[in-house]
Amino acid sequence: MQYPHVFLRTAAAFSLIAAYFSIPWTLAGANITLLCLVLAWVLGGAWRQRWGVARDNAVTFPLLALYGLILLGALYTTAPWRVVLDHWLKYDKLLLMVIAISLLAQDEKTRERCWTAFTIAALFTLASSYLSIWWRLPWSRAQTLGWGGDHSVFKDYITQSVLMVLLMLRGLYLALRTPGTWQRAAWLAVAVLAFVCNTQLLYGRTGYVATAVAVLAFVLALVPVRRWWMALALVAVLLAGAVLLSPTIVPRVALGLKELGEVPETTTSIGPRLYFLHYGLELFWQKPLLGWGTGAYHGEFCRIATTPEWCAAGSFHPHNQFLFFMIEHGLPGLVAFAGVFVSALWQARRMERLDRAVAIAFVGVAGVGSLTHSGIWLANEGLAYCFGLVLVLTAPRLPSPQSTGAARG
Repeated sequence: MQYPHVFLRTAAAFSLIAAYFSIPWTLAGANITLLCLVLAWVLGGAWRQRWGVARDNAVTFPLLALYGLILLGALYTTAPWRVVLDHWLKYDKLLLMVIAISLLAQDEKTRERCWTAFTIAALFTLASSYLSIWWRLPWSRAQTLGWGGDHSVFKDYITQSVLMVLLMLRGLYLALRTPGTWQRAAWLAVAVLAFVCNTQLLYGRTGYVATAVAVLAFVLALVPVRRWWMALALVAVLLAGAVLLSPTIVPRVALGLKELGEVPETTTSIGPRLYFLHYGLELFWQKPLLGWGTGAYHGEFCRIATTPEWCAAGSFHPHNQFLFFMIEHGLPGLVAFAGVFVSALWQARRMERLDRAVAIAFVGVAGVGSLTHSGIWLANEGLAYCFGLVLVLTAPRLPSPQSTGAARG
């Protein structure tokens, strides 16, 4: 009677490893492996034990609370049921995070295999971005030649920038943790190449900001507070050099600043975000306590949009995940989503210093993505953010003072 359950638990672990291998490449492959994960996890039993593991992670309860609001929002929504169901399915990543946490939080071997699977896929993506400078690769979505421009490969440039930041952080982690000199140099080179890829070969301003936030947070988390002034100076020099050398950052930032001072147009990038923020906040203040309900944003935005063109431009999502939850779930949605980030930082606080630096840096990346895009709702970005957070937040915790004292006793 034990054999099927042991097999299914092993299948769940390998499905999760396969999902991490698939996420940087293919959405269909990631969805198939995640479906296998859910089936194996449900049929594998030992739910009480797994719940105990997941419950011990600080981010679990905020994730469940947020998904609970998404379920309850169907009771009073103005959206049709097919839209509600679509939101339930899009946000099931929150539940998948809890399942993944239950598998990885106390299984360091599987967690390392997930890191390895992700790293292999991300390294191939990184290498393809550099090769696409000289050759038009048949598997690359962007066909830009030469230095600069967009060299994204399997995903859009925002999603790839998130993946490259995670690879950069992994490279820095291994460069500081690996004992061999050559291995350290190799992983440091990977981190540098990922940083350069984001700042020189991808086109998204979100990626530029996320990369800067990740570098700054990683360094400050490692350096004592009394030396922060020195760290800030070094990071400033590094980022300034990246800006000056990049053929895309200065023009993209200049274009964004220009759009800030103009009347919003549907064809720009910054203008629509300002428009969505203005009318999104108007929707929020109309129903601040509970919001309009799950899936209601799409119809309600078109109700108050000033033209059919703005309805078409903004009805898909408001380019801000915090605003998205505020409109549909009111203050409870805002508190629950903010609680995910607060609890993630609390979980990171209990880790060893290097793991803590990686976790804090990637939480910052997810925060940037949630302020500039609806990163959790969107399929590709959502998988990158959610499962990246699982990897960095399931690192081993430092032993508590109580347990250390008991062990000494």
